[in-house]
Amino acid sequence: MSFSNFLSRRFIRPLAFLGLAFGLSACEPVNFAGPTAAVNPNQPVVVALMVPLASGNAVTESLAQSMVNAARMAERDLNGANIDLRVYETGGNAEMAVAAANRAVEDGAQIIVGPLYSTSTAAIAPIAARAGINILSFSNTPSVAGGNVFIMGTTYDSVASRLVRQSVAQGKSNFAIVYQEGISGENGRAAIERAIARAGGTTAVAVSYPLALAEMGEAASGIAEALRGSGANAAFFTDSPLRGLGFITASLASNRFRTKRDAQFMGLSRWDSSNEVLVTPSLQGGWFAVPDPALTLQFETRYQLAYGTEAHALAGLAYDGIAAVGAMISSARAAGSNNAFSKQQLTTPSGFAGVTGIFRFNADGTNERGLAIMQLQDGAATMISPAPRSFGSPGT
Repeated sequence: MSFSNFLSRRFIRPLAFLGLAFGLSACEPVNFAGPTAAVNPNQPVVVALMVPLASGNAVTESLAQSMVNAARMAERDLNGANIDLRVYETGGNAEMAVAAANRAVEDGAQIIVGPLYSTSTAAIAPIAARAGINILSFSNTPSVAGGNVFIMGTTYDSVASRLVRQSVAQGKSNFAIVYQEGISGENGRAAIERAIARAGGTTAVAVSYPLALAEMGEAASGIAEALRGSGANAAFFTDSPLRGLGFITASLASNRFRTKRDAQFMGLSRWDSSNEVLVTPSLQGGWFAVPDPALTLQFETRYQLAYGTEAHALAGLAYDGIAAVGAMISSARAAGSNNAFSKQQLTTPSGFAGVTGIFRFNADGTNERGLAIMQLQDGAATMISPAPRSFGSPGT
């Protein structure tokens, strides 16, 4: 069976088989109490795809086009669902996103897939809510989820939960959290603490460090002392290899606190972002979580063959958003229902399955994802725990 046929067959059922778009917003989610617009699953369903085209930035344009390409690929793969996919340019900003959302409503959109950024998502939520339309945003910022907004991006909570459960299962349940100062680090620390509590572990110590490298180095000895004194057998880092992760872990090593010997290191971000990161001595033995590697590779291969270029790392989000829409339409048609995009449909416990693995939406608009755990060893990332292909009970 071809990969395309595999996905097509899977998408005719409610279990529909998905990756990162961080953004910040102080906006509160819309209180969407009205009915969801009716959908006739036997007629073409108008789907608005909102991507940051017309941004004027070459990198963003490439990303946006990759998402459009992936969405079109998903549209071709649908089996048992007929959609009218229309692309709307947001320019990567809230003002253009609002204009695009108004046009989409006027055009009869029945669900919105996108936009990418949380600020744009928050801006269009009231427009969509007034029209009875739900939004599958590509953002992974929980503050914009809720009401009629369901976020698709991989959240800190999903990553933290996966890694903490793995650590506790291996008897390493006493955690140290090392996080960078600022809102990103604080949010990461909070997600890790929630995951530890859910898994029955213990937060032994949580220590922060400044963003400036010079000050970071000065703080390292105190952090290493705090970690040694805590008795932690697992150390969770919130920072990215593109920022201070390599420096702080190297500083801890120079202060006699090392991965494996003292505690199992793990991180919220991907540690395979470059060859340089892969060979970083202080990260060897450390864990991180990724979307299902096998499904991701299959998608990337298909994309390359279809478009002659590599898929952007976020393109899978667009594919899976359209695929989930198709799955809900097929399910509604089988049930003789006109509520294809109701909250009940969106939050089906079995979730959806896409090109980077399984995911499901929570009632509060956030999501859970099935992730694999990788370990850096001898300059390579090796899978030590595969991504699940189905969900257990909610919250597991």
